[in-house]
Amino acid sequence: MKYFITIFVTAVVVFLGAYVYFKGLPTFPSYNPVPVSTQSGVVSTLQPTAIPTESSSPKASISATQKADENISIVSAVQAALVAEHGQDAASLNITISKIEGNYASGMASAQGGGGIWYAAQLNGKWILVWDGNGQIDCSSLAAYPAFPKDLIPSCWDTNTQAVVNR
Repeated sequence: MKYFITIFVTAVVVFLGAYVYFKGLPTFPSYNPVPVSTQSGVVSTLQPTAIPTESSSPKASISATQKADENISIVSAVQAALVAEHGQDAASLNITISKIEGNYASGMASAQGGGGIWYAAQLNGKWILVWDGNGQIDCSSLAAYPAFPKDLIPSCWDTNTQAVVNR
């Protein structure tokens, strides 16, 4: 029985080696995100949000286009703010949007080694980075944004009382 297993394993290895030698390694289709250039010169990659189909109404196409434009605007502003705050290495971060509620948005900034959360607010038509990082948000960062939705940021850290504050 011991010899049978040894011969079987050897045969499988030889078969796979011959297959790879004669046929080559299999290739799989890959998804390449579309680079989107922004006015600030920062390049970001966006995942497609919605692609209208032929059966879509013109009204649905317009709202999908507006949503895509808004997403590009948010990603561009967050990317530029992260580069300004953390240096040029932040330009390679993958920025994704988790949720948009009116003039407020949240998402992730990630790289191969990890990432963090970001929150942004739209003031006077421009998206501004409110906070980015890991861990609990300092309540003082939210002081200028009292209307920030509580379901996006349900709690924050009060440095004066050294306690978590439920908003």
